[in-house]
Amino acid sequence: MNRISVLGAAALLAVFPTAVHAQSNPATPSSSQEVIVEKTTTVVVKEAPKPSPVTFTPYGFFLANAYFSDSPSARNYPTPVVCVGAAQCGGSILLDVRQTRLGARLVFDDKAGWTGATLTGLVEVDFNGGYGVGATATSGSTLTAGVSSAFYNPVIRLRKAYADSSWGSEVKFTIRIGQDDRLVSPLRTISLAYVANPLFQNAGLLHGRAPMAALRFDMTPKSGIVFNVAVAALDPMEQTQLGTIPASQGIPLAVDFGAGNRSRVPNLEGRVGVGFRSEGKKIAELGGWAGWQKNRFINPTTGAAVDQETSILGGDLSLNVWFVQVLGSIYSAKGYEIPGALNSQGIGITTTGSIGPPNTLTITGTKAMPAFGGWFQVAVGPPSLFQVYGGWGGTQTPYSALTNTQLASATRFVQSYMWAAGAIAYAGKNWRFSAEYAKDTSWAWSAQSYTTGQFSLNSQLVF
Repeated sequence: MNRISVLGAAALLAVFPTAVHAQSNPATPSSSQEVIVEKTTTVVVKEAPKPSPVTFTPYGFFLANAYFSDSPSARNYPTPVVCVGAAQCGGSILLDVRQTRLGARLVFDDKAGWTGATLTGLVEVDFNGGYGVGATATSGSTLTAGVSSAFYNPVIRLRKAYADSSWGSEVKFTIRIGQDDRLVSPLRTISLAYVANPLFQNAGLLHGRAPMAALRFDMTPKSGIVFNVAVAALDPMEQTQLGTIPASQGIPLAVDFGAGNRSRVPNLEGRVGVGFRSEGKKIAELGGWAGWQKNRFINPTTGAAVDQETSILGGDLSLNVWFVQVLGSIYSAKGYEIPGALNSQGIGITTTGSIGPPNTLTITGTKAMPAFGGWFQVAVGPPSLFQVYGGWGGTQTPYSALTNTQLASATRFVQSYMWAAGAIAYAGKNWRFSAEYAKDTSWAWSAQSYTTGQFSLNSQLVF
């Protein structure tokens, strides 16, 4: 090897480590260089927790009322009484919380299950079931319901208890089993004073609840035509009474064994409604409804069955345009006796003989009492701020229809007319208060009229 070759190899070995070092260590950037360093990042994606298929929602309101009434017997509703003495003709004041309502709704989403349905259970109560009794501090004796201090021990009342199985959302089919509002006369008035006992309940507004099995179809798009139809078989309730005949002799007074139950045929009701919605708000709805019931009485002396059918046909209308709400309903009935029907409703019975002993009473005929009634209410104002309302309702049965029946009593009302007005203010979304006045005039079968007026101040906290 010559000398030049040796020197070249030595120079190459001297340069090689420097080149390797330069490749393994990035150069320091100068003002005219940018070095990009890429780093590997590991992203861990966590699955969002699945929503629970079960939801539990409590709801209700606390309602306090102060009533100033023309009659002490009217209590928390302006119903006239037959005034027969000074003790029953004065005015009264009543502070009341019995209309407070509590409820809970349990929803189970079984759309992924074998039923493919949304299952709902609901229970709702208030404290308007009656007057409790207690003991006096001095004597320890039991109070009767007529004693004023018994009124402030309100009895809890089951309003609703039902289970739903439903399929669909905007187009929904529902099976409902349990106790719920009747299908006839579904509209309720706007009021804080009269909630458990709705305004106009004795003057054209029928209301009530009953155990039932119902089928419902609802088409409720967010905007557009709304259509709904419902049919139900209800517990047949009829409270016609005739004297004090024992249950074993054919005309029992017990609610669970009345003339309707004895027929062994359910009460049937149905309703069809059509309306219009805009952006989820109901603008208008028109509904038509009907009901039928068979009632059976047993002749006390012969044991023979005496049947009487009762029926009702009516309609309702609701409008909600701008700041104006219009509500109303009308009906024609033959003996259809449900809460809210004036007490001349029901079945008139003609008889011969007497209760005895010995018992010679015989039913010679029955008649479904005709009645015609209706009500309307107009409210003006934005519902989120305030509303001022006025309304009227009435119901009447011909005087002659009661003649020669057990209903022909000088103290039995056959006509009733009521007007009402009020102002409701909304202090936020959950607190409401109002001042309201209602006046009812009724005529008894004797043609004597009686009038009661009632002013109220009310506060409601909704949750």
